[in-house]
Amino acid sequence: ASVKILEGNLALRNVDGGIEAAAYQGDITVENSAGAILIESTTGNLLAFDVSPGQIGDLFRAKTNSGAISMQKVAHRQIEANSITGSVLFDGSFLAGGIYGFQTSNGSIRVLIPEQSSCNITAAYGWGSFNSELPMKFSYRNETSRAKNLAGVIGTGESCNLNLTTNSGSINILRPGTSNGP
Repeated sequence: ASVKILEGNLALRNVDGGIEAAAYQGDITVENSAGAILIESTTGNLLAFDVSPGQIGDLFRAKTNSGAISMQKVAHRQIEANSITGSVLFDGSFLAGGIYGFQTSNGSIRVLIPEQSSCNITAAYGWGSFNSELPMKFSYRNETSRAKNLAGVIGTGESCNLNLTTNSGSINILRPGTSNGP
């Protein structure tokens, strides 16, 4: 399905075979769908839940200039979520071999993953903080007055790669069901 709308909200449910949706001024919701998914809004929130790839290699991408991105039970191995002004939330599980990139210029990133998760993490943030409720071994940590960078491992790190970036906002890795964080 390919949908574009100038003003207004889009809600797409039960779509197989992929989605490409753009709303220039509005929110996009994708539910119970499969395939390669690209959702984009200039000024709007993006919500995806219960989505999965239709084939090996299908990507999930969400991009908004001004709005929050919320992903719940997104089962793609490669996920990119970018917001210029807005928070990014991922609530689900990472898959073996996965590559996950969550970025915002002005907003917080919150990742809720199961306790038994395993991934390599790199994070960069300016004004804000980094917190992990899950045990994490740091291999690199550098903090200056303008930028903070770190790399570490949760679990064995063999499962996936997680890249987190925010210029102004906190980064929190939490257990599911946790109400802490932004």
